[in-house]
Amino acid sequence: MYIEKEQQKTLKKEILIKGTALHSGKDAEIRLKAAPADTGIIFYRSDLNQKIKIKAEPKAVVNLVRNTTIGSQEIKEAKVSTVEHLMAAIWGSGIDNLIIEVLGPEIPVVDGSAYPYYQHLLENGLQEQQQKRKVFKVEAPIYALQDDSYITILPYDGFKISYTLDYQHPVIGSSYFEFDADKIDFAEEIAKARTFGFAAEVEKLHEQGLALGGSLENAVLIEETKTVNPLRFENEFVRHKILDVIGDMFLNGRIMGHIIAVKSGHRLHVKLAEKIREKMLEEEI
Repeated sequence: MYIEKEQQKTLKKEILIKGTALHSGKDAEIRLKAAPADTGIIFYRSDLNQKIKIKAEPKAVVNLVRNTTIGSQEIKEAKVSTVEHLMAAIWGSGIDNLIIEVLGPEIPVVDGSAYPYYQHLLENGLQEQQQKRKVFKVEAPIYALQDDSYITILPYDGFKISYTLDYQHPVIGSSYFEFDADKIDFAEEIAKARTFGFAAEVEKLHEQGLALGGSLENAVLIEETKTVNPLRFENEFVRHKILDVIGDMFLNGRIMGHIIAVKSGHRLHVKLAEKIREKMLEEEI
C-alpha cells in the first residue's frame, strides 16, 4: 500500500559533475536539474540529436552486465550505463524528482562510490515541493532467486537491508552487514563504499570493452592475497553491495520493507524490483 510521508524534494540549483566513465574509459559529464513534483528521476542523453526521455524504473533496464543500464525501448542508442551509484546517492539525499542530462552513454564514476554525488546534492541544497511523498509499503513477502543467490523483501515499518556476501576468494570471503535507514547514517556508513574488481579479471574485462576507465582512484583492486589500495572499511565489499541494492531498488522510488539478500547482484535486484513494481501497479488500479 502507499503511505503519504513528508513533502517531496528536488534540487535548488543545477549541478555539473564531470569525470571518467568506468566501463568505456571516456570523459563523462552529467547535469542535474530541478524537476516538478511527481516527476521521479528522469535521464536524457544530451549528446543525441533526439531528446529521448528515460525514466528510471524497472522496465527501462536494458543491460545488467557488471552495472545497471537503463534506456529507451525504441531508440537503441538512447541508454545510460552505471546509474546505480548515482541513484543510491539521490535516494540518500532525500530527493524525489530530478532531471539528469548525460553527455555520453555512461555516468562519471567519480571515486567508485556514491559519496561524491551525495556531497554535490547536499551542498547545492534541496527545495521542498507542495506535494506529499508517496512511499510504497510492501505488505507480503516478494522474492527472486537464481542458483544459490537470492533476494527477498519482507513487510517492515521502515527500510532495511541485510546482505550476506560470500566469495570464493581469500581477500573477500564471507561477510554480513545490515543497514537500517532509521538507525545508520547512509552518507558515512554506506555511500563511501567503493566498487571493487579483481586484478586477474582486468585483461578479460578490457577485451569485453568493460572497466576501461577503472583505476585505483575509482575502485578497490583485489589481488590473490591482498587489496592493492587500502580499504575504507574492513567490510567495504559488503557495504558496497548494499549500496548497489539501494540504487537498484530506487528504480521504484521510495519503498518500505526489509530486504534480505544473499550473494545477489544487479540481475536479481532488478528482478525483485520488477516484482515490486507489479504490486505497485495493482495498487494504482
